[in-house]
Amino acid sequence: MVKSPRGIILLLCLISAVILFGYPLLVDLSRPCDAVASEFGAVAVTAGIPGGSVIQITAPCPDGGVLCNARIYLVDPDGMYHVVGKGVFGSSESVVWYIFHYQRPEAGAPEYWITDDTEMVFTRTYIESVEPFEPRGIWMIEIVPLRDDAVASELSVAL
Repeated sequence: MVKSPRGIILLLCLISAVILFGYPLLVDLSRPCDAVASEFGAVAVTAGIPGGSVIQITAPCPDGGVLCNARIYLVDPDGMYHVVGKGVFGSSESVVWYIFHYQRPEAGAPEYWITDDTEMVFTRTYIESVEPFEPRGIWMIEIVPLRDDAVASELSVAL
């Protein structure tokens, strides 16, 4: 039995180290969501965009899957969820997608949109300009496929 305070502290440190370093060895890290998430990537893009920034997502969409047939949500730095509406879609085989902020005047319309059409965010073909993401900080992107057997993915980006 450990009787000194120093011995108790050393014992607690040893137990903590075993938990912190041993846990990843005990958990199955080969779950399907880890493999799916590796196909996705997100970055903030500010250059060449009138008005604000956009989130650029790299994600495969073969045969109309993944982002084409998914519900997408943004979680702002304050923890508020935002539904992402579907903007103009150019191709069902797109790999690069853009999420942008644009408030429409209609009641109940989403504030955030996703598109694979670069003209929607880089030109004024469809809208005057995108709006900045507020508040500043880390935004989470949740991609929830509509298929029951598909796995949801999460991405984050600093804006």
